[in-house]
Amino acid sequence: MRYEYKPALLQGWLREKRQPLLEKKIENSNEKYRGLLEQLKEKFQSASFQSEVEFIGWANKLTRRERLLLPNLYNEKLPEIIKKSMIQVFLQTAKSEHRLFRVMVDVVYQTCNLDELWKVLKYSYAYHKEKLEKRMEEKQSKKWRQFLLSKDPILYLATEAYGSEKGILEELETFYLKKNFPLFKLVLMEIFHLADENFFIREQALYQEIFISATSEEQQKMAHQLINKCKLNHVKPLGKLIFEKLKTYRRKPMLWRYVGEEEKRRFAQWILKLEMRDFFGNVNRNHERFRYWEKFISKLEDVVVTDERSTMIMYFPDVVIVEVLGTGAVYIYDAAVFQKHFQSKIDQMLMEREKYSNSWMKPREVKRTQFMDINLILPEGRLVHHKGWQYKFDAWLRRELGWEVRRDVLLQKETERDEGDFDTD
Repeated sequence: MRYEYKPALLQGWLREKRQPLLEKKIENSNEKYRGLLEQLKEKFQSASFQSEVEFIGWANKLTRRERLLLPNLYNEKLPEIIKKSMIQVFLQTAKSEHRLFRVMVDVVYQTCNLDELWKVLKYSYAYHKEKLEKRMEEKQSKKWRQFLLSKDPILYLATEAYGSEKGILEELETFYLKKNFPLFKLVLMEIFHLADENFFIREQALYQEIFISATSEEQQKMAHQLINKCKLNHVKPLGKLIFEKLKTYRRKPMLWRYVGEEEKRRFAQWILKLEMRDFFGNVNRNHERFRYWEKFISKLEDVVVTDERSTMIMYFPDVVIVEVLGTGAVYIYDAAVFQKHFQSKIDQMLMEREKYSNSWMKPREVKRTQFMDINLILPEGRLVHHKGWQYKFDAWLRRELGWEVRRDVLLQKETERDEGDFDTD
């Protein structure tokens, strides 16, 4: 006989309707905090204050928790009378609430207000110094005292973080400063002023993260410090990031307003040399054409590669030279002639490259054939790569343009600082 087990009693118990064992939901303290803050914000916005007395009277009716939350509503755009009144209330609250110190730390870091709110923070710490320092190690409390007494709080934090064996993030967290606060970025910008090349190599991930989220002005200042402090081939990924966002000063002059002239020049020469090396490197890292044009890098202003990476357009102050990868002649145009007849096509292509950089759509490439107009080139400005072509090119450039073409002389004139080995990643 065959038997089959069925848990009839268990199935029946599961079908019964019963009251839940846990009737109350677990309270989320963060949601509760945000809820109270939103309620306080609504109260604040709906009230109408005509004087300091009215505001202080309103603030005195707030609950203890609401008074602790009130500093979060401080805003530089508020009327002066309200800001002044809020400061008075904060100072009054600081006397009875040691917890206000921690609130003020976050508010100062969020607003970057190192004037009135900074004074409240210092007052709160001084008033409850003994109680606050009981929760700190002696070394940490000493740093806090020095921090609050410093004439330049941002420089103090930058100096402490840069010189710390813990690392920047961990050191700044001892001051409760994390990456999500706007003041963190100000401190990091100050660290960049103090830093050497080793710092930028070590903190490439942090630099990249901050650079991507920075404003245009901040990106330019970050670029200036990196170019000034580093051999660019030692921080090649960061250099390429700068080029991706800012291009070169010739192509995007408004994005280089906060970068020094020497730094602009050095970066342009480095990235253009890199572009040339990548272009010819598709065939041979020591390609003879790269070796030839490399000697003119100090005169080069911009490079654009097009036509499926088979054509390179080199911009010099007086001429534009269209070089080809593989078989084909070089076309040399007066700079003004090229600007008038061809530059609009290049500009359109570059604009589409930026527009579709994160898209599946491909920009339309300008073909080499569109630059092959023998009627517009300079006299005898079509040069071919026959045997001994370098000597013929030198002779034409010297005769027609007055260029210095001797490699040793050009390298002596080259003032570019050594950027390190190109093979360094």
